[in-house]
Amino acid sequence: MKRQPIRSTSLKAVGYDPATLTLELEHRSGRITRYANVSEATYQGLLAAPNKALFVQQVLG
Repeated sequence: MKRQPIRSTSLKAVGYDPATLTLELEHRSGRITRYANVSEATYQGLLAAPNKALFVQQVLG
């Protein structure tokens, strides 16, 4: 999955596969986190969120 860089203090990049509804987060530490069954709307919400780490914590938990 191709990831795109994002502006965040704790996240480095994010990728999304609409075919499998998989969201992939690359943390600045190098750790990768994958979330299953993530809607396109949630992915777009993450990209638009001013605080991406807080969005992940509150929405994807």
